[in-house]
Amino acid sequence: MDFKSIDDLAKAIKKYPIDEPLIVVVDGKDTALFNFISQFIETQVYKSVPVEISIFTGEQEDYSHFINDIYNFSLFVSYRLFVVRQSHIIIKNIKNFVIKDIPPKTWIIFEYEGSFPLKALKIPESQIFHFETKILYENQIDKFIYEFAKKYRLVFSEEAITEMKVLFPPKESLLRTAIMNIARSLSQEQQSQEYYVTYEDIRRVFYPTAGWDIFKMIDAILNRDLQTFLIEIEKYNPPEDNYYNLLKNLLLKIEEIRKYQIAKRLNFSQKELLKYIQADKKPVFIQNKILQQLERIVPYYSLEKLQKIYQFLVEISFGFRQNIEEGYKKTVFVKKVIEVFF
Repeated sequence: MDFKSIDDLAKAIKKYPIDEPLIVVVDGKDTALFNFISQFIETQVYKSVPVEISIFTGEQEDYSHFINDIYNFSLFVSYRLFVVRQSHIIIKNIKNFVIKDIPPKTWIIFEYEGSFPLKALKIPESQIFHFETKILYENQIDKFIYEFAKKYRLVFSEEAITEMKVLFPPKESLLRTAIMNIARSLSQEQQSQEYYVTYEDIRRVFYPTAGWDIFKMIDAILNRDLQTFLIEIEKYNPPEDNYYNLLKNLLLKIEEIRKYQIAKRLNFSQKELLKYIQADKKPVFIQNKILQQLERIVPYYSLEKLQKIYQFLVEISFGFRQNIEEGYKKTVFVKKVIEVFF
């Protein structure tokens, strides 16, 4: 029996007679969803029933252990759950594995990356639950986030959804986990009512609290906000933080400023300008933010100043490769940034 969603699969599992044998297969391209099903069965199906759980992890000897364990009963526990991760070894060796041969009160759940060979099991359709996982299409991601977030009374802003799509591949398993982590990060009071998730919430939850906020620091540098820059630079937390990553991102923003100036001098249309600064694929509200920021800060950056900044980036990158001590790097960097930008 095939299911279109993991939620439909969970509902069917919940209704299935616990005394009857069952095989559940989760295959396809996002098999991390197997974790949700295995946890659901353990916590919802067997929450008040003593169960013996056997776990297989894709080792070469799995098949012999699996076949042996299936037909060896516990004297103390009636119900058994076999959790088979990376089941290729077992499935490869199965010849005549028929559901009627599986003892009652025994459930087996298979994780299988790719297309599971269901025919190898020789199982009646009514006694096997199959869910093929897939990568979400671009036009499915927003809807999925909106719908799944409702379960936790979360409402995502457009900016927050965009940041989620930047941070995570289009996999339902990852997005589910991310949304649950956001919900867990809230206070009990916040969880008790509808909560509006912002871009800042995404950054708070998924970017390390210790260490630099590179985007905030670069904005402070470009906007000549010395106080914020000095506060952020003190949060240096290696090895997560490194100056090369900071310099690379600073270079990208300086290039954006340079291209914006060129586009303006050549009277590019807004569409041409956005394409030239490589922002044309971003959502409209982000495009507007970029253009507003550039319009505000560009007057600070003459051709002469840009040349000075490029020279600074080249010199400091070269200098930092000369085995300069980490503590001294900060002193040099702060001094040079203040000298060039402020």
